[in-house]
Amino acid sequence: MLLTTVPNARQRAMRRAGFTLLEVLVVVAILVILAGVASISIFRYMDDAKVNRAKLDMQTIEKACKTYYANNQDWPDPSNLQQTVGPLLENPNALIDPWGQSYFITTQQQGQADGSSITRVYVHSNGAPSKQQPLQWPPQ
Repeated sequence: MLLTTVPNARQRAMRRAGFTLLEVLVVVAILVILAGVASISIFRYMDDAKVNRAKLDMQTIEKACKTYYANNQDWPDPSNLQQTVGPLLENPNALIDPWGQSYFITTQQQGQADGSSITRVYVHSNGAPSKQQPLQWPPQ
């Protein structure tokens, strides 16, 4: 009798050693749901990182424009930032926003309380295509 139960026990153990198709499908479904949730969060953080990088680039470009003004007593040519402001930047690629478009600048006269006026420079980015509002530094 002992001889007949050993092969039966082995057969039962071999049958139960693997996972059923239903168990595998449940595990795969759970992994797909977790991957979907994680990828949404990761892409949101990547978009936030691009916006933050654009803001830092615009601050850097504004400082370079002010340095150019201090050296030349004139604001840089907005149509030629690469040659006027580019040499003042540590990274010349900072003139391209994270979405692959060029930053652009505008100047605006602002009146003061004493009647004088000052010129302010603003750096703009069109932002992420169809997702982000256009960015401006400094904010108004």
